[in-house]
Amino acid sequence: MTPTLWGRWQTRLLLLSTVGLLITLGFGVLFGNWVTPLALLGYVLLLGLVWDVVYQGVQSLRWDRDWPPLFMAAGGLLEALLLWGLVKADVLWAGLGLTGPPGVSPELTLMQFALHYGTVFVVMFSLMLGPMRVIFLQWRFRGGQFF
Repeated sequence: MTPTLWGRWQTRLLLLSTVGLLITLGFGVLFGNWVTPLALLGYVLLLGLVWDVVYQGVQSLRWDRDWPPLFMAAGGLLEALLLWGLVKADVLWAGLGLTGPPGVSPELTLMQFALHYGTVFVVMFSLMLGPMRVIFLQWRFRGGQFF
């Protein structure tokens, strides 16, 4: 079944608060900085809630109202590019009197961002396409909703 918007939000929140958090804590140890990876995870959640509204609207234009996994991966790449752009939008943050988004270190490199975001995305994407469909059968048939 095609995920509903409410199902997308529930799935995103559940996966980011469990698997995403564990991966992020690992990157906190790797980077020697807990705040930046956790802040990025929070921004992925906030941006994702808005992104899912857009994603759902565009998906509804397709005749079968569903997307192949390749389109889902492309959506993840676009989300990453948008988030990186927001992290590095110096004009936006300077206008607010900040050096960058709150909690994100100005020394964050593209490689660190890509490793962190990419790992979280690939693991979550793999879980949604595989084990979650087997373990949570009702999730699959309720449009991605757990509750």
